[in-house]
Amino acid sequence: MEIKHEYSDEAALAQFVQEGYVLYQNVFDPELISASYRFIFEKYERLKKIAGEGKIDFDVNGWAVAIMKLYERTDLYEKVIHSKRYVEVMKRFVGPDVALLGYDALWINVPKDKDPVLLKGLHTDAWSGTGVNTVFAKLFFTDVDPFNGMSVCPGSHVQGMIPVRNRAIDPRYEVQFETKNMDMCKAGDLLVWHSLLVHSTTGHSDKNIRISMTSRFTSIENQMTTQERGLGYRPLSVGPLNQVLRLVGNDYLTPFRTLGGYVGVDRRISDIYNYSRYKQGVDYEKYLT
Repeated sequence: MEIKHEYSDEAALAQFVQEGYVLYQNVFDPELISASYRFIFEKYERLKKIAGEGKIDFDVNGWAVAIMKLYERTDLYEKVIHSKRYVEVMKRFVGPDVALLGYDALWINVPKDKDPVLLKGLHTDAWSGTGVNTVFAKLFFTDVDPFNGMSVCPGSHVQGMIPVRNRAIDPRYEVQFETKNMDMCKAGDLLVWHSLLVHSTTGHSDKNIRISMTSRFTSIENQMTTQERGLGYRPLSVGPLNQVLRLVGNDYLTPFRTLGGYVGVDRRISDIYNYSRYKQGVDYEKYLT
């Protein structure tokens, strides 16, 4: 039986190192997950109705891209990515300087969908431009059934870069990996895996929809791939060493820049450089909403 770890469980890191993935529970506020699901599902139902009227294609993958763009502009999304336990989990993997890479992916897995993007065979994410210092995190907004989830190949990440041919494991090597169906995932669970882990879409249910969001995290201090640099990132946490450097002011360590003056940072960035003492906690936004 698959173990679901709490966000602070040290054994989770051991499993990640040994098996290449780990499943967390109780990372997010359940109401936040429910509200996010309602937001996404309502938009899906609206587009489904319009498609039924013949005005647009039945293109769930394309719909998910559009819905994700809307979701990213909501307070719900901001609360998810800044959830304290979520950030703490990522600190355990990438260190104190946490960067959320750009362009999260929303997955709406509907019954009998034929889109190959929504039915991926065995693959690794390193094939498509993700660095080995980056971790993936899939947040489930719905429960998973035995047919519509994700399957992983435990331990496959330590085989290095698996040879690829036409977006699949090169058949010339006749390599076989044992797979595990992660059908125990529930709404609010968080599945984290290494970019070298071999995994796949399990399939499609004949009756249930699976909705999830996949994000990528690395350290601001890590070397990023060309793709990762191109997609950009958002810092979610800045460690103490970089906070000191920010107080100094720049990477050139300009001497005496603050001598005799105030040592602090611009309030625009005080949410991540949170140890500055300059007018912390003053919130004018509440008067504008």
